[in-house]
Amino acid sequence: MKEKKSLTRTVALCVCMLAIAGVLVFRLAQLQLVHGEEYAEASQRKTLRTYDENASRGEITDRNGVALASNSVGFALVIDYYTWDRDNQNDVILRLTGIMKDAGASYNDTLPLSASEPFVYTYSSKASGDGSYLYEDFIAEQDGWPADPAPAELMDLLCKKYGVDEGLTAAQKRAVVGVRFEMERRDFSSYTPFTFASDIDVETVSLIAERSHELPGVNVEVEDVREYTTDYAAHVLGYMGLLNTDEYAELKDDGYAYNDSIGKTGMEKALESYLRGIDGERSVETNIDGIILSEFISKEPEPGDNCVLTIDLDLQKAAEDALEETILDLRENGRSLGGADAEGGAVVVMDVDTGEVLALASYPTYSSATVRQDIAELNQDPGRPMYNRAVQGVYPPGSTFKMVTAVAGLEEGVITPETRIRDQGRYMYYAPDYTPACWIYNDSGRTHGNINVSQAIQYSCNYFFYEVSRILGIDKLNEYAKHFGLGQPTGLELGEATRSNLAGPESREASGGPRWELGETIQAGIGQSEQLFSPVQICSYVATIANGGTRYRPHLLKEVWNYSYTEQLEVIEPEVVDTVKMSEETQQAIFEGMLGVTTEDGTASSRFRNYPIEVAGKTGSAQTVTGTRSAHGVFVSFAPYDDPEIAICVVGEYAGSGGNMAPVAIAVYDEYFGFNQEEPGEGGTAVPSQTGSGSNTSAGQ
Repeated sequence: MKEKKSLTRTVALCVCMLAIAGVLVFRLAQLQLVHGEEYAEASQRKTLRTYDENASRGEITDRNGVALASNSVGFALVIDYYTWDRDNQNDVILRLTGIMKDAGASYNDTLPLSASEPFVYTYSSKASGDGSYLYEDFIAEQDGWPADPAPAELMDLLCKKYGVDEGLTAAQKRAVVGVRFEMERRDFSSYTPFTFASDIDVETVSLIAERSHELPGVNVEVEDVREYTTDYAAHVLGYMGLLNTDEYAELKDDGYAYNDSIGKTGMEKALESYLRGIDGERSVETNIDGIILSEFISKEPEPGDNCVLTIDLDLQKAAEDALEETILDLRENGRSLGGADAEGGAVVVMDVDTGEVLALASYPTYSSATVRQDIAELNQDPGRPMYNRAVQGVYPPGSTFKMVTAVAGLEEGVITPETRIRDQGRYMYYAPDYTPACWIYNDSGRTHGNINVSQAIQYSCNYFFYEVSRILGIDKLNEYAKHFGLGQPTGLELGEATRSNLAGPESREASGGPRWELGETIQAGIGQSEQLFSPVQICSYVATIANGGTRYRPHLLKEVWNYSYTEQLEVIEPEVVDTVKMSEETQQAIFEGMLGVTTEDGTASSRFRNYPIEVAGKTGSAQTVTGTRSAHGVFVSFAPYDDPEIAICVVGEYAGSGGNMAPVAIAVYDEYFGFNQEEPGEGGTAVPSQTGSGSNTSAGQ
């Protein structure tokens, strides 16, 4: 009985084994014979992915071909969506940020939250930039989040959203959520790789390569790096940065990706359409295991165009160095209310016959090469180094406005070049309610006597111009000021101040202020009242005087070439935007007055004593807070006197007087005319040329 049962079991087991074997044989036959070719083909199947191949950005040079902004080969760390370990991404990010921290390298993290406890917000404004994105585009899209969380609360919410390990330190948590936030902001996806860091040095690349097995999906890629070859002209050149939300929304239809960089300020921004090329495509072929089989350029990128600026780098250096030196000297050696509290300043140098801007300087300044690393510190600097005073700043022109009044008076027949007006010290026309006095009367009780218009410019006589502007009236005065371009955008590529103002009933009414009184016209006529102009507007006005009445549009772009410099694509021709009625007789009277400023006993004569050429000039002092702060100093000029080539405007904030800023103009002339070059002296020794240094004879004008 037992033997029978054992036999049955043995037979059953054999049947089962034969059945299993049959299934396996059938399955193997099906795999090899029926579907063999199909699966063999699948094992060799390749995946082709396409990525953008960035086009090289065009170069920026000065007018002489000296490179100002160019490209160098660098490295970027790019995270690939397909090979990124999304299950363990926080751990990978922690390793990656740790490597970067140890190497002292920066990476892309725009979360406006401090890097360590106590957490604080670092945005400059809720309504713009990173602050705007955080509140309007990120927090507002999260379910159940408060509209305005405290910094520490936001940190907790981010850690929860991204599943950050509670055991990490606060700094480690911040590092992880910062990268996750940035990846989300940059739309990291199968279509958009995430650029974790740009411009990485070789040492950091080596560290990444050594630990590549710990960093799946992190690739080192070769890229073009924007290189600024000079620390000068930062406000002209500007800098580049990643697109923000608003920029991306505006430019995505033009082929920009969220990871792209764009010109943020300066000519990098103004010339974006020239400098940016057209991206190509790079195709990457992989097998089903993700192993790269081949990589090739499937569409060649088209590089951007090269832009030649009107700037002369040597002249720019001279202007920036002299501006800084003069302001620092005033701080150290200036008297109280005479420039000891000088702050910033600006210089604009312009070709009087074309409108080309040869130099444009603002102090304090920054370096375009390091601005992205320094941006937080720069934005908090009370000196406002990021602020381009030459185009964004507005200042009362002071007595430099008096040539407008003179031209209007002469052309309208209110005066002739021979007309004499006696300066009686205190102007009594509006007495007893309003009796302003000439500056010399306030300083010493003296007057300028019986003088004509040229002498009134030379000595900067307020009394003379009170009378002329009163007779002219504000409407006629402003008619001429508008022809000179004062209070109006000049058309410069950099964009300009929106706060410039031509004083008068029109602007007063627009601002909702009180009714314009007749007595205010005489203050407007000497450059006070509510007159506010940018240095580039003032320089354009002086250039218009120098060339006899033709106002050109100031411009910084001179030429455009293709990337290989084999084809000139565009030449910027001089553009006349207005003309000022100015007879030869009027021009001569103005010229003589401005020459008198720098010669004889004019308000800047000591500065130009023994100078190699004749220079026309005008000083201006614009009152600020009387008895509390020094006046702003404005100095305008053109040279050579007998055949003008360039015009200059120098502004010094709280510099005390226009004469205090004249040395800056002298330094520019020295460079432009070569007077700073050493000349052979007697006996074969080299002697420097005259620089016209000296103390100012007039503190007030």
